[in-house]
Amino acid sequence: MLQQLLDDLWGYFESKPSLTEVEQALLDRLKEDIFPILFLQRDDLAQTGFDVRRISAEQMRRLALRIAEDYCQSETSAGENLWEELEEMAEALHLPRCLRCPACDHCRTIFDAQEDVLRCEVCDQTWHEELYVLAEFPEDSSYFEENAIGYPSFNSEDNGARYVLEYDYIRHFHKDPAENAYYKPLRWPESQSYLFPDEPNESIDALNEPVQDEKGIADFGEQAVWVPLCHLKI
Repeated sequence: MLQQLLDDLWGYFESKPSLTEVEQALLDRLKEDIFPILFLQRDDLAQTGFDVRRISAEQMRRLALRIAEDYCQSETSAGENLWEELEEMAEALHLPRCLRCPACDHCRTIFDAQEDVLRCEVCDQTWHEELYVLAEFPEDSSYFEENAIGYPSFNSEDNGARYVLEYDYIRHFHKDPAENAYYKPLRWPESQSYLFPDEPNESIDALNEPVQDEKGIADFGEQAVWVPLCHLKI
């Protein structure tokens, strides 16, 4: 890929009837007998479990520089233990990792932009980053309460019911949530139409729950509300 890019640039400059001084200098550099044997791309990091959406171009450049320096100083064969070294160097730069798959615990997690979900490349499990699930009877949600995971629901008939991230739900129960169990916390002012609807509907509005606990208010702000995904006005 990199060699093809260099060849394309060479061909572009060669085809121009005249070149500026800067363009001629670039063409001269392209004609030097230097041939790339390795290049780094975000997919390489994604394969080792890093969250490339949160890694900047500058961080990628720093990582590539480290790899180049290590290659020049290394006494081992080129390419030996490449993936292990890439992971170690990325760790040393404190690059952010993806969460391990909640179903199989593998690190090969990718972001599927088309579906807007995280997907495990090993078992194909998917989950949303910002969607919550209302865990309540008949499921035992005591684990979440005991470990301070999620936020309490005061509307549910189950005193231990909690809103937990879909990731935490799958990781604990080892199954996908029911479709009608998904919720999203809406902050002000998006929450206004759900807290104070123009046309109240008791059967629908009863499922919307204001965020009332201290941690929830701290995380989502005052006048935030839990809204069932199926009722969101999109």
